[in-house]
Amino acid sequence: MKRNGWRVLLNIRRMTTWGLMVLLCAALAKPESLEWALKTLPKIQFGQLAAGWLSFGTTLLLAPTLIMTLSTLILGRWFCGWLCPLGASMDFARLAHLGVEKKNRHLSFVPDRFWRSIVPIALWASFWLGLSVPMGELEPYSVVVSGPIIWMIILAVAAWMGRAFCNSICPTGWLLKLLGGRPLLGLKIDRSKCRGCGACQRICPARCVDSRSKEIDRGRCLTCLICAARCPDEAISFGRLPVFGAGSIPNSRRRDFLRLAALGALAGGGRASSEEWRCGFLPPPSATPILPPGALSLAHLAAHCTSCHTCVRICPNEALDSAREGGPILLGKPILDPYIGFCQYDCVLCASVCPTGALMPMTPEVKRTHRIGLAALERLECVVVKNGTSCGACAELCPSGAVSMAIGPSGLLEPTLDDSFCIGCGACQKACPIRPKAAIVVSGLLIQQTAKTPEVIDAPDEVLTEDFPF
Repeated sequence: MKRNGWRVLLNIRRMTTWGLMVLLCAALAKPESLEWALKTLPKIQFGQLAAGWLSFGTTLLLAPTLIMTLSTLILGRWFCGWLCPLGASMDFARLAHLGVEKKNRHLSFVPDRFWRSIVPIALWASFWLGLSVPMGELEPYSVVVSGPIIWMIILAVAAWMGRAFCNSICPTGWLLKLLGGRPLLGLKIDRSKCRGCGACQRICPARCVDSRSKEIDRGRCLTCLICAARCPDEAISFGRLPVFGAGSIPNSRRRDFLRLAALGALAGGGRASSEEWRCGFLPPPSATPILPPGALSLAHLAAHCTSCHTCVRICPNEALDSAREGGPILLGKPILDPYIGFCQYDCVLCASVCPTGALMPMTPEVKRTHRIGLAALERLECVVVKNGTSCGACAELCPSGAVSMAIGPSGLLEPTLDDSFCIGCGACQKACPIRPKAAIVVSGLLIQQTAKTPEVIDAPDEVLTEDFPF
């Protein structure tokens, strides 16, 4: 292909990857307007799919994981160059840096070394044991969604050093390097045309082109097309690749074996062990949190959650937040705080956007009896009993009928609680005017349950989406 043709394809790639990045950022900023985007974009992120696969989450991940894996085996690490939102922002930062520099900072070829696998293997191992920190702080999609400080640091490094993060730290990039190290198709250098000018090497963001030996490291090539568009000799083409030989830097068999052994240990261990066993290496939480609907249990959430916080961003009541205390097994995981907001009765958005299976999808009908917590009423602290004031806020907002009003010993209408109907949504606690501790408080469950189905549901939408006027 001629040089101008490669430039057209390069611009198409940039528009694709930058467009997806902008769409994702817009969806995160306005989730109510771009709900469809938040339901789709996380499902095409290889790191999230791999996390669900390695932890053996929902079978719904099987099809997209197979598609992404097969395409990587055929085309190499194309995901990093075409779909990764963090990679798109790194390329933009690098391009912006080159645009303002009077003297471009040229990049040189860097040979691959096994030490570059140490950090990614440690991240995957910690995730396998139930830790989402630091895995969630360095997984590309999670960085874009919830790590602005780390994102800025990565962009600053990328502006000067290209895709250094992808080569040595990124857990997703490590898996793709392992799977795409010997692709069937990819970019290759025609030795008969190449005069060794080094233009491709100086511009390659992955630092995987060696202009002296006229070879490309397949494990790190992102198929970003920058080298092909820059080559003055039109010596770079796309086509079938030899497993070994001209135009390809053979990976060390020892490095390949060690990487495959690490991946096999994680995947095989996940298949042979239970979620409770893997997470049992961590100390139990110091408090029982209210987990999002669909989490099933703390062990399930810990085993599958990468702390991408897409569920936090899409929650219409902003009731979910990242846990900042409670021990390592809980740190970074999404939890519900009824003092901030409550879980809407028919809302299943958080489970529908989860890309790893940490929150299992469910229908609104199932959600209505899905118990995430259990309320407890402190009658003597209620304003009706304590101050003789009419209230009823908790019963007004309770969607399942667990809280109702009845004449009590005080002679006034007092709230009464039937916890068999309680789903732990937190609406009663949010509505209670007593602070700093409400008179009715919802406690979390380590294993989520099913509540009794209410016979009559009287919960208008306009009530469930508004705070009680206290």
